[in-house]
Amino acid sequence: MSSPITPLNPQQTATEESQAAHEAYIHRFLVGFDQFMNVVTDGDPDETISSRAARAAEKGKKWGVDLSKFLNLFQKDHGADAQAGDLERAQAVATLEENSGALNK
Repeated sequence: MSSPITPLNPQQTATEESQAAHEAYIHRFLVGFDQFMNVVTDGDPDETISSRAARAAEKGKKWGVDLSKFLNLFQKDHGADAQAGDLERAQAVATLEENSGALNK
């Protein structure tokens, strides 16, 4: 079973991260819903189900392969794009928290 995940090159990753850093309200709302659905299915609360499915597909898990193939019908390389977006959002939150002054360093 081949993986439907095509790794992004560094330029593609930077592009996806930049897009995630500038998402409009409706996109952020949909990402939040995606993260909620990931938690409902026992996933990490800070990750989209798309990223989780991409990782599962990379490991050859049937559900991940099937979901990733389905999502690729709507957006080419959806899983890898989602992983880059999740990473950018996580890094942005880490920066906010580190600069908040509430954490002892």
